[in-house]
Amino acid sequence: MKFKYSGFELATKQATNGEVEAASEQEALRLLTQRRIEVYTIDEPTNSSHKGRKVTVSDLVIPLQELSTLCASGVSLIDALKALAQNKEHPALANGFKKIASRIEGGESLSTALQTSGLPFPRYVGHLVNAGELGGQLPLALANASEQLNYDQAIKSDLRSALTYPVVLVGAGIAAMLIIFFAVVPKFSHLLNGDKPLPALATFVLTAGKLVNESPYLVLTCILGVIFSLVVIFTNPTVKHWLMDKMIEVPVIGPWLAEQDAARWSSLCSAMLHAKVNLVVALRLAAESCDYTRRRIRAQAMVVEVESGVAFTQALERSALVPQTSLNLVAVGDKTGQLAQMLSAVAKLHDNACKRRMKQVLTLMEPLAILVVGVLIGVMILGIVMAITASTDIEI
Repeated sequence: MKFKYSGFELATKQATNGEVEAASEQEALRLLTQRRIEVYTIDEPTNSSHKGRKVTVSDLVIPLQELSTLCASGVSLIDALKALAQNKEHPALANGFKKIASRIEGGESLSTALQTSGLPFPRYVGHLVNAGELGGQLPLALANASEQLNYDQAIKSDLRSALTYPVVLVGAGIAAMLIIFFAVVPKFSHLLNGDKPLPALATFVLTAGKLVNESPYLVLTCILGVIFSLVVIFTNPTVKHWLMDKMIEVPVIGPWLAEQDAARWSSLCSAMLHAKVNLVVALRLAAESCDYTRRRIRAQAMVVEVESGVAFTQALERSALVPQTSLNLVAVGDKTGQLAQMLSAVAKLHDNACKRRMKQVLTLMEPLAILVVGVLIGVMILGIVMAITASTDIEI
């Protein structure tokens, strides 16, 4: 990358400024020193190549896997990071790894550099990497961090997939209703001016259709305004947390979300303990990963109990973070010193159970969405039919 500098050239005794090509800020300073330039300021210029789409957590899974593989193959950490910094398809991600390499060359540890790089690494990644650095098992720690990131993203993907079809179905139903309002209902609006009174439902449908047809741009503006407002509201973190807290209390959906959160909690605890992270630290970070306020409070209370000397299994039973059926596995792991392995097994069990519950939720949501759309369209059609029959004295 290019660094912009200003300084004093010792050979000519004159002020100078310009750009120097280097892999890091430290290397740029070394090159300028070799040129006998006393540097006053040096920084990386704003470059259009660094612009692009925002880095998401899912973008970090593969780079962590690659970094783990390169380190395990004997490649030095700096060289591995510089290789990841050559990513031309995602400039923002490449720039983040350039900063990490620069910070490590400046004397920082990898765990610290990851957390200060500006990339959206969850807190537990830094702890996993720090444990790997202290234990001399950095490739394994990076692999564990990548697996946990991948697992977290898979859970979120499952949730989005479960909701996509019902949302699309309801959207298609709304589109069909608008088509009926714009194309069908106006053809019968003249029945409102007839001599015979129409049923209330028929009057409502025909009047609504007439207003929609007379003010299409106003209706379109209102629809776009509602969609924009919903997007703004549902992308607000506070609203999202509030909705998640309400959804976990809903029958059928609630147990599925609780199973999902239990699997994530168990998986993260297992990964942290495998990396030799302190139990209290592992529990505290796992508590922060809970998406639901009620479960997060219980997880934090469990941390306090463990710190006060309560046995892990007993504290877990009181917190009710995992179903009663999994406590036997955890108790055996706690007694035999294989808690990490047992928590990993618990995570897999709940992950499989979560997928079964997701199928049950989908089985319920799909016909429910069809029913709602069918009722709405049916009401409009019934209103039109009632208007026709009322104006022609045909009984139904």
